[in-house]
Amino acid sequence: MVKDKKQIYLLLFIGVFVISFSGILIKVSTAPPLIIAFFRMLYSILILTPFFLFKKKSQLKYFLDFRPALVGFLLAIHFFLWFTAFKYTSVANSVIFIAMQPLFSVILEYFFAREDLNKSVIRGILLALVGSLVISIGDIHFLFTRLFGDLLALTAAFFAASYLFVGRTLRDEIDYFPYLYIVYCYTTLFLGLTVLIRGIDFTVYGSVNHYIFLALALGPTLIGHSVLNYSVRYIPSSLVSITILGEPILTTFLAWILLGDVISFYSTLGGLFIIYGIYAATVKPVLKSKLQKRISEENRHAN
Repeated sequence: MVKDKKQIYLLLFIGVFVISFSGILIKVSTAPPLIIAFFRMLYSILILTPFFLFKKKSQLKYFLDFRPALVGFLLAIHFFLWFTAFKYTSVANSVIFIAMQPLFSVILEYFFAREDLNKSVIRGILLALVGSLVISIGDIHFLFTRLFGDLLALTAAFFAASYLFVGRTLRDEIDYFPYLYIVYCYTTLFLGLTVLIRGIDFTVYGSVNHYIFLALALGPTLIGHSVLNYSVRYIPSSLVSITILGEPILTTFLAWILLGDVISFYSTLGGLFIIYGIYAATVKPVLKSKLQKRISEENRHAN
């Protein structure tokens, strides 16, 4: 259990950093995106199953609760749409549309959890949106020229926000680990059914790809996404969503270090906007609150 929000923000940084490796791993895999998503989740639940059966077997009843199944369904749709979008749109467009996720989170919170809405988050989201547009400005002529892929990416962002938001509503009813395990099981089930429906082969991807799937399970899923699901139990999903915008920045940096990809001027400038947006939404309000508290205490002592 965490003692304060500073620990949550530290966990979020670690989670987003680990998730940032997913882009690198997906890039070096030769398997179809949907297969990557399926095996990533399958290996995750295979690793978690012994712990669940040993520690939390009594909570098998929650498999019959439709709400974790709904969250797993939303996460599966997010993976399916997001991975498929890369076939139909440019990377530049995908960077723009990933920035819509926290915007969708704010909309959901406005209608269903008004108490979580605050100006700092909105300001941070706007800064992050500007940053995403700056990153993509070099290829701005591609925007909406690949409409189908753009709509897929935009819809994927909505489902990512939805799965985090809906999951947050269950924080007081289902223990964290059983919730996570059940959601991942349902996500794997829905992804597997999608692979079957689309007629994609499960078996022809070789050991190297399976090592990549396992790495995705151990890192981006079991650490990264698990941290995101844990964090939304303590802070608004819009705050969690905006920190995820650090992922493309870290992925770009890692691609430069590990794969030799070039970082453009626009990527650097836009990345600074996104980083400041994350800071404005998360760190700055905490610092401001501490300053106001200290001033209040000094005034009280002075009187």
